[in-house]
Amino acid sequence: MPKISQHAWHGPLGDAAARIAPVTEADPVAILATCLSLFGAMLGDGPHVRVGGAKHTSRIWPLIIGKTGSGRKGTSWHEARNIAATWGTYSGTYLTEQIVSGLASGEGLIGALVGEESEELRTIPTSELTIVESEFARVLTAAKREGSTLGPVLRQLWDEGSAATLTKQAVRVDGAHPAVIAHVTPRELRLRLAESDLAGGTVNRFLPILSERPHLIAHEPARPDLTDLGATVEARIRAARNLASITREPATDALWSEAYAALAEDEPDGPLGAVLARGPAYVMRLALIYALADGSASIAAEHLLSALAIWDYASQTARILFADTVAKTNVDKLADFIRTAPTGRTRTEITTKCFSGNMPGVQLDTLVAELVDAGLVEMVANKPARGKPTTVCRWTGPTAPASGLHTLLSSRTYEVTNLGA
Repeated sequence: MPKISQHAWHGPLGDAAARIAPVTEADPVAILATCLSLFGAMLGDGPHVRVGGAKHTSRIWPLIIGKTGSGRKGTSWHEARNIAATWGTYSGTYLTEQIVSGLASGEGLIGALVGEESEELRTIPTSELTIVESEFARVLTAAKREGSTLGPVLRQLWDEGSAATLTKQAVRVDGAHPAVIAHVTPRELRLRLAESDLAGGTVNRFLPILSERPHLIAHEPARPDLTDLGATVEARIRAARNLASITREPATDALWSEAYAALAEDEPDGPLGAVLARGPAYVMRLALIYALADGSASIAAEHLLSALAIWDYASQTARILFADTVAKTNVDKLADFIRTAPTGRTRTEITTKCFSGNMPGVQLDTLVAELVDAGLVEMVANKPARGKPTTVCRWTGPTAPASGLHTLLSSRTYEVTNLGA
């Protein structure tokens, strides 16, 4: 499982997720990501931040990825919804009227956002919806059908809040603010995710969050009282809906320069890079949500650090799920194989397990020599009590190189309270 930085638990949303964590089997990061999405959905498309000239609102779309049983994806949704239910009357109306499911076509999604003419006097505009999809694999299947507009419409809505189709029943929506909270198993995601989905960019509009049950709870424990946090969040939702452009504080700009460089340094090539392509935009959207949840009209350094912590977790999730999509040279594969064995690897192990018996001896010697010359591997004689002596390749380099983002987050201290058990 990925590791989450302490910075993620900042503010009332992080506090609520942390307080509930000891009394539920849901993954606390999945609860937090879902709460962030719900809070951002309730703000509307007014408050926004600019990244590279583009307007980014508080739309974030978490993709909760977990096994059928132990992932507890549905439980994370119910816990987040229960937390949001403490956010006052506006939130209560939103949770009753604005939660839908059933993504099947681009035209259907636009139609749901446009709504009926008779609904113009609704308390909350129809264009502000949260779509909860417990079977995201079904959505991917629908998006692959010939002539489907679902993928393009999702991309348009995430980007700009506007979407249109040029089919026979041409439809259009502007000023929409939909959130999508989706659930999928790792196996389903791998099976249904075609190269075209990666290249098209639909998946990188979603925030991948790996979810796993942290503990077993046989008996229902007493639940914490979150009404104090609920009243705070309610006031901040109402205040944020009246805001427009949100700027970064000067200290945040300096941190953003450093963070932007770390994000760029951490961009891999190939399909994995396509999944993680929207890092800067997602970080700023998350920072915007953390700032508004704090009741701030500007993004402070702690809000940016919190956003980076969530993105770092999402990045780790993607690397775990799509590790085999990264193009690696033979020397990279060999280095990874030797690094994972503290006692070293024999030549036989390398030939049969790392290269499936398909590496000529001369070429293997060249690869090993390259690692030895780089000071990453040493050749060690192994003399067992019985049997013939062998020579093993033992790793002497760093165990796991830290990314620039990991280094940045760990260099900032942040005191977190109320983290539960």
